[in-house]
Amino acid sequence: MLRGRKQQVFALGVVGLAGALTVAAFAAPGRAARETPTYTPEPEAVIARVPERDPDEVAQRRALAAAPERVELAVELAREDIARYRRLSDPRYLGRAQATLARWWKLPDPQPDVLLLRATIEQSLHQFAAARTDLDRLIGERPEDVQAQLTRAVVATVTADYAAARASCRALERLAVPVIVAACKAPLDALTGDLDGAYRRLAATIDRRTPASLRAWALTTLAELAIQRGDDGIAAQHLRDVLAIDPEDAYARAALADVSEPRVASELLAGYEMIDNLLVRRAIAEHRAQGPEAAKLARAMHERIAAAAERGDRVHQREEAMFVLAVDEDPPRALAIAERNWNDQKELADARLLAEAATRAHEPAAAAPVIAWAHANGVHDARLQRWLP
Repeated sequence: MLRGRKQQVFALGVVGLAGALTVAAFAAPGRAARETPTYTPEPEAVIARVPERDPDEVAQRRALAAAPERVELAVELAREDIARYRRLSDPRYLGRAQATLARWWKLPDPQPDVLLLRATIEQSLHQFAAARTDLDRLIGERPEDVQAQLTRAVVATVTADYAAARASCRALERLAVPVIVAACKAPLDALTGDLDGAYRRLAATIDRRTPASLRAWALTTLAELAIQRGDDGIAAQHLRDVLAIDPEDAYARAALADVSEPRVASELLAGYEMIDNLLVRRAIAEHRAQGPEAAKLARAMHERIAAAAERGDRVHQREEAMFVLAVDEDPPRALAIAERNWNDQKELADARLLAEAATRAHEPAAAAPVIAWAHANGVHDARLQRWLP
């Protein structure tokens, strides 16, 4: 979500066109809470391990506490937390960033940097309409803001406003280096009928002179295009290259698991279960491989679902639908969640999920919105084609 990969410029602070999503929102909160009891740890249990605090950050936070009106310091601290969220897929950092900006969060006319961070957090929480409003306003004031243009391209693409996304990518042509422009345009070109050309053009902009974090982001985008073409082996190599740059890149690890055999995926994800986005994939991989930890991981995932439901947290439904379809083996329920998810966001992963759930639930008519979207835009996707008539 991106300091290394999805973040260069404020380190390319966008979730990217396929987004590093974390499990958070789950449907049927009352039912989930009833079915799975709240987890109460033993007194000596280790709940989480947190990294040591950076002394510089500690000093900055103390300085902000002493002078809470210092917006430039709050912006820097919030920016760093958003970068951590993107890298680790840990939504707690989003909460910290929002808390740091609380003094300015609800102002009708906040400073431009606050407006950008507010939009970035709103996008990450799937508050797309609010994010788009803030981004349009910011771009009206600062049309040469690379970060704002890139983030608007992401929000517009996720909500299928491809004209607005292209407008932001075109604006970047005079503002950013070629690899950033190509990475902005490539997913749009791929979604609208020029998949091979999109892959070729983006690949041509990446070389060893490209800064590591920017190269990782571009390689992740290239891997997504390879998956769309059905070239899972090539995608896996791109993603391994990303992990060589940053082994803690949770999004690349999740994407690599998605194109790996179940046993390989489970091994790849072992030890990363604190990250919801990786827990759900490991639970699915172990279930498919009939691994020894399948039952334990399924219970852990149900507990996360229940905890999110108790919080009323309904931001991300994609991963829950994946889990319900693959592990709970309940296609009708998965279909209902996938339909709600499609109403919120329209990425390829969401289209694939809805089409598969509709097929497995023997409700082919439920895939009609995806079919219409694919035909209207000339979408070609190897995985989606498996589930469309």
